[in-house]
Amino acid sequence: MRFPRYLISSWPYVVCICCSMAIGAFVLAVAGVKAPIIWVAVCLVIAGTLLAICLDYLRKRRFYSTLERYTGEVEHPLWITEAVDRPDFWEGEIAYDALSSVAKAANDDVAGYRRQATDYREYIETWVHEAKTPIAAAHLTLDNIEAEPSVAPLLHEKLGVLDDELNRIEGYVEQALFYARSEAVERDYLIRAYDLKALVTEAIKANAPALIAAHITPVRKQLDRRVFTDQKWIEFILGQVIQNSVKYACAEQPIIEFSSRLVAAGSADERVELTVRDNGCGVSEADLPRVFEKGFTGENGRMGKRSTGIGLYLVKRLCDKMGVGVSAASREGEGFAVTFSFNTNKFHYFEG
Repeated sequence: MRFPRYLISSWPYVVCICCSMAIGAFVLAVAGVKAPIIWVAVCLVIAGTLLAICLDYLRKRRFYSTLERYTGEVEHPLWITEAVDRPDFWEGEIAYDALSSVAKAANDDVAGYRRQATDYREYIETWVHEAKTPIAAAHLTLDNIEAEPSVAPLLHEKLGVLDDELNRIEGYVEQALFYARSEAVERDYLIRAYDLKALVTEAIKANAPALIAAHITPVRKQLDRRVFTDQKWIEFILGQVIQNSVKYACAEQPIIEFSSRLVAAGSADERVELTVRDNGCGVSEADLPRVFEKGFTGENGRMGKRSTGIGLYLVKRLCDKMGVGVSAASREGEGFAVTFSFNTNKFHYFEG
């Protein structure tokens, strides 16, 4: 708080004192007091007023200056009262107590919402694990029925459709689990060096039924590289991209290609880029910048593809949490590609 601003904010007091001083000087002059004495009295009043203003400014300056500085610098406004000392003047005490009350109420609300979010996440995780049991039992029952020699071919076909739908449900359940855990990824991942080809292979195996059903041929190129990542999370991320390719696969000879390259070799920015590319319907130029937004389905998703707009949003969210770069490229009618960027320096992930 600078003195000119404080002086301007104190204008009512200055005006009142000036008016009182003018009236007093007029009364003294009417009473016959000599001019030198009146001037001495006026000067004394002026000096006293300035001294009082300066002392009041010095007393309040520290509190308001600190408050003003921390308003722009503190990471969270609710922490301001922790960084500012309680002042020793009445107006400051009121302001400090009001800020403390607001901060306490807000912190209590935030703590309550965090507890609710934690409870909800734990419930979702428990629910997912419980839901997997009947799904697995349903799969086992279907397998036993299909193994019966007396089952008619038509029934075999219907059982296959039912099995596909169970796989779809299982995928959505798994997606719900990872969505619930996405708030606390940093507490649930372990960065290690992995063989990129092995990670891609595991992701393909996990989504093999969907790829087979859509007649999509996976192609792997130049994947003999090592990357630092977490196996569980990256396989789920790749699975979401694979499922997205399955959903929007083209009618004839659909493929999904996994390829990698080393970028900026030997420099501090050295990284491995993994590109997952398909030859599906692609995304329009207008929709491309929004493919990672939550709930965004685009023109293709509104044409009956049962899109939820969650898959790629989760991909982006999890990649950001893990320090993995992600970007998308597409041409409508020619395919869609997602590129992941893995830093080759392990410590990059811990710093991020």
